[in-house]
Amino acid sequence: MNISKLNIALAHDSLTQLGGAERVLEALHEIYPQAPVFVLVQNKKLKDKYKTWDIRTSWLQIFYNIFPKLQYYLPVIPLAVSSLDFKGYDLVISTSSGFIKNITVPKNRVHINYCHTPARFLWSEPEYVDQEVPTILKPLAKLCIKLMKKWDYNGAQRVNYFISNSAEVQKRVKQFYNRESVVIYPFVDLSLWEPVLTSAIASAAEAIPSQKKIASSDALLAMTVKKQDYFLLAGRLQAHKKNELVIEAFNELGLPLHVAGTGRQEEYLKSIAKNNIKFLGKISDRELRNEYSGALAYIYPQIEDFGLMPLEAAACGTATLAYDKGGSLETIVRGVTGEFFSSYNKDEIKKAILAWNYKKYSAENLQQQAKKFSKEKFKKSFMEFVSKL
Repeated sequence: MNISKLNIALAHDSLTQLGGAERVLEALHEIYPQAPVFVLVQNKKLKDKYKTWDIRTSWLQIFYNIFPKLQYYLPVIPLAVSSLDFKGYDLVISTSSGFIKNITVPKNRVHINYCHTPARFLWSEPEYVDQEVPTILKPLAKLCIKLMKKWDYNGAQRVNYFISNSAEVQKRVKQFYNRESVVIYPFVDLSLWEPVLTSAIASAAEAIPSQKKIASSDALLAMTVKKQDYFLLAGRLQAHKKNELVIEAFNELGLPLHVAGTGRQEEYLKSIAKNNIKFLGKISDRELRNEYSGALAYIYPQIEDFGLMPLEAAACGTATLAYDKGGSLETIVRGVTGEFFSSYNKDEIKKAILAWNYKKYSAENLQQQAKKFSKEKFKKSFMEFVSKL
């Protein structure tokens, strides 16, 4: 396949928030900068960020501009997906944790889907309806989910090639869609996530170019990562993340815990938390970098598609205590960059926290693990996959 002669389009579920999936899309756009990007909707707050991109939305954008709650439009999403027109494109690359993989591309053209996960609320998280949908709409939502599972399965059969973002997702693609896939891991941005150093050498470290800082000074950083007396819980505060177990454990231990992030469970978690737990709300990447760096450990209780945040913490010189399921098993090295607890048992979690010794984990080993998941490696692997088609 002569890539240079192809008309290429990118497709993404929606541009309504910024997260790991959007970072992957941005990396793909760096590879194919002339490709238009098709999405269901785009939040107006993100227009400036992507102002140089050729973004093409579906007709659903008209309604989203008036009422920006995409989950409310669930019944018409299949119609919106089918309205996206890919005529004239030889290769379409979609990235999805939802529905954009169900697009239809012209006959004898190629569709590659980079799958972050099959849609969770259809296949693996039935509690989604209770968390995300208003009570009055729940009966309709449940009917929609039943119909959409068939639509989603059929759409997955039209994809020519699946790429999964982890072995965990690879298993789901096989289980739910009966499709084979290859694994290309996403990445951690090493230019953004880096340790905050002790003041004695901070000035000297700043003289090292940001993109080379970790690579050129591992031994120095290993001795100088600034640790403070708290543990860190960060990410979306939603029920399926199991954050309440961590809150309850720290309530009983009385140890300091910082909680970064927002979500539908935020007010509930605040209501049960004691004074040793500090809620930071929504914070910038730079503030999160500081929190990662200062924490004795990053707590990661959820089952994720890919363990991205433990890699961010590792790049900042902090090990992770995680639940031993899902993508965490692919990014955390037991005894080297973190530890695991094996059940959602509060006493087991407390025991693991009490046994934690942050000095066991060297910043050098943590950063070396993070460097295995670089953007450069992701882009290289993706381009090699496409070139071999």
